[in-house]
Amino acid sequence: MGVYHLMGLGRSVGVITGPISYLAHRYQRWNTDDQVFFARSGEVRQRQKNQKVGDIQALVLFTTPEILSGGLLCLDYIDNPDGRVTEVPQKKGGATKEILGQMLKRRWPSIVGGRESGDVFWCEIDRRDIQMTYNRIIQIVAALSSSGGQGHEMWINLTGGNNVINLALELAANLSGEVARLYYIQAETGAEKCTRFTAENGYWVELPVMPLALGRLTLAILDLLTHKAMTSEELYSRAHTEYWDLMHGISSQEAFMEAYLRPMWKQGLIAESEASYVMGPQWALIQPYQERLQIAQRTQRSLEQLAQQESWITRETLNLTR
Repeated sequence: MGVYHLMGLGRSVGVITGPISYLAHRYQRWNTDDQVFFARSGEVRQRQKNQKVGDIQALVLFTTPEILSGGLLCLDYIDNPDGRVTEVPQKKGGATKEILGQMLKRRWPSIVGGRESGDVFWCEIDRRDIQMTYNRIIQIVAALSSSGGQGHEMWINLTGGNNVINLALELAANLSGEVARLYYIQAETGAEKCTRFTAENGYWVELPVMPLALGRLTLAILDLLTHKAMTSEELYSRAHTEYWDLMHGISSQEAFMEAYLRPMWKQGLIAESEASYVMGPQWALIQPYQERLQIAQRTQRSLEQLAQQESWITRETLNLTR
């Protein structure tokens, strides 16, 4: 099983091809450091057999209608050698899908894991609307995480597109708890037009995934507080009565406060008001995004089904045989 890479795409094709060239270089070299780099990928049986893991199975690209239609052309670019910065030859920009497709057919085969083809899922978003963008991203994250027994492995690239895309991508990773890696690529000064990685040191920037995934009992407490303010005694009693299956091991009100109410208060999920607890300001921010995540999880559609049923996502299969 390969990795699904979720990426934002603006007018620079290098934000897509650059990290692919970097990963392909390390995948082909496969020294000790490279094996450690990819060590968390793949299935246990693959690693036990010392098989290569971390190959790219599909790309999911989030971009605007103007770029998808070819109305907004990609920037001029330089097809530099791996690991080097060059200024020539500089090539004229054009229709992004066409140029990117040509480049992927040259770079992707080096990290395709023996497959003869690879899928690119083109996802239309509004670069000014974070809620709509998040809603579409979270549907894809939910689709990939529910596929098969363990779900697909997802890496998210926070380099391309604009802040709306990347904030929505990071929020989806943190709320879902389903994304294996967040990363950012950093080209050397003057190498912004390069379409391959320009140096190994400092190019790949690993970012921590900081899960905000809320436990079932935490969500139950928040659900109780949607109806009215409650004291800690009331919350403990109601939780024991209505959510008894989630209260195993919590044998006292003090333990309940220490394990749940105090941490939730510190996080701003709940707040104190006249000796009672009420919904907190942080939950008011999180709740709309959490609800969209839950809706997407309940839908249980695969990525392929999304591409068949939704107008904002299309699937393109590239022939990667050499």
